[in-house]
Amino acid sequence: MSDAPRKSIFSGFGNWFSGRIRFYYANWITSLGSVLAMVGVALLGAALVGHLVNMGMGRHTNPYVNMVTFMLLPAMVVFGFVTVGVGVWVQRRREKEPKKHTVAIEVGGPEFIRKAMLVGFLALVALIMFGSFGYEAYHYTDSTDFCLKVCHTVMNPEGVAYERSPHANVACVKCHIGPGADWFVKAKISGVRQVFAVMGGTYERPIPTPVHALRPARDTCESCHRPEQFQGSELIVREHTETDRDNTQSVTAVVLKVGGQPLPGLRATGVHWHVDPGNEVRYRSVDEKREEIAEVIQKTPDGEVRYLADWADPENTEGEWRVMDCIDCHNRPTHIFETPARALDEAFAGGFLDAGIPWLRREAERALMEVQPDEDTPAAIAAFLESAYAEDHPEDLDALRAGLADASEHLAVILERNIFPDMEIVWGTYPSHVGHMGLDGDYQENGGCFRCHDDSHENEDGRVISQDCDACHNIVVERETDLEGLPDFVSAVLSR
Repeated sequence: MSDAPRKSIFSGFGNWFSGRIRFYYANWITSLGSVLAMVGVALLGAALVGHLVNMGMGRHTNPYVNMVTFMLLPAMVVFGFVTVGVGVWVQRRREKEPKKHTVAIEVGGPEFIRKAMLVGFLALVALIMFGSFGYEAYHYTDSTDFCLKVCHTVMNPEGVAYERSPHANVACVKCHIGPGADWFVKAKISGVRQVFAVMGGTYERPIPTPVHALRPARDTCESCHRPEQFQGSELIVREHTETDRDNTQSVTAVVLKVGGQPLPGLRATGVHWHVDPGNEVRYRSVDEKREEIAEVIQKTPDGEVRYLADWADPENTEGEWRVMDCIDCHNRPTHIFETPARALDEAFAGGFLDAGIPWLRREAERALMEVQPDEDTPAAIAAFLESAYAEDHPEDLDALRAGLADASEHLAVILERNIFPDMEIVWGTYPSHVGHMGLDGDYQENGGCFRCHDDSHENEDGRVISQDCDACHNIVVERETDLEGLPDFVSAVLSR
């Protein structure tokens, strides 16, 4: 037997590559690409270890760290390899020689097999690494952290509203993308456009609503909430604080006719009549916000009826036709922005604001409407309240000062979760269409239910879409200040 040492696959590759080092590093392009690739691979390895450690310990990671780990570092490695390839191409053009080039390796020989095995092994490792990071990158771009925190200025208002909503445990993609290749492609193409808008600062302020490309409610809302199971009525009790000196407490209670289909074969009733599978309501809006509805077509087992607004031209068919679904009323199911009246009522009812401070309900609403959030919002609110009391209620200024710090802190919390000057979001920018209450807690003449139920949409027979309050709810008490005289079933709800 020969005493010569056996050549390994790696030594064969080393001999083959060593003869080409001069070629591959003959210019700065290949050198730069190699450095980028090597540094990227090293950082990817470190990031992978860190990611596994965080997963094992159940720790949440920073969204920006995940963006670097799953998106920027792999891109850096790929860019490095591409740069090396460009450098090689440049070098080959430079070193064209008239002499005949020899074949680097003999195809089919043992040297070729060893090198092919090594190249295949390295390719498999690279495929597994980039496949893993690509998979993680795909899921990361579908995560709530990515949607709401990476583009902080743009999505911060929606993120703040989302995190305190009833659907805060539902991932963004469940409604905005969903399963299926078609929605995935639409979302990612739209995402690329949005990335460039953010980079260039060309995004709209505020973000326009409604989202016209949103998945149908039949595929989102109704995966959990079944229209045919909406039944009966529900008692709704609201506590209010009036704007008088004593911040008088009052109560409104209504029996909301949620409705639906009572039994199979029976007709639906109540509010959710609109989305019962046996009915179809189509409407034509003439504005982007779907608030000006010119025409409504109602289709039931009895036939089809067309209602036209008295301000609409019968010959004009411009606008967007849409089949009514959950989102037409529950237009803010997750990203919910408050009204000043509702926010203050809840703050007083929860004990966050002291009803013992005279005029606080009235002046707090003025502060919310007139003060803008800044670096020290509580101080700005405190200064506003002191000025307002000194001018209008000097006799109660001492009472205000005793609780001013706590009041201004909580009013600042309310203000900063609803008003975002950078995105031009103010009170009423994103109104809710559930009901018909305005910013001040009183009835509003348009919007919400009254987009259609306004007594002005009329059919050929002269019948209008009703504005009868009892069709949707029965009022038990309205802003009742005699809390001792409330019906027992209302008092029972308040005592919970």
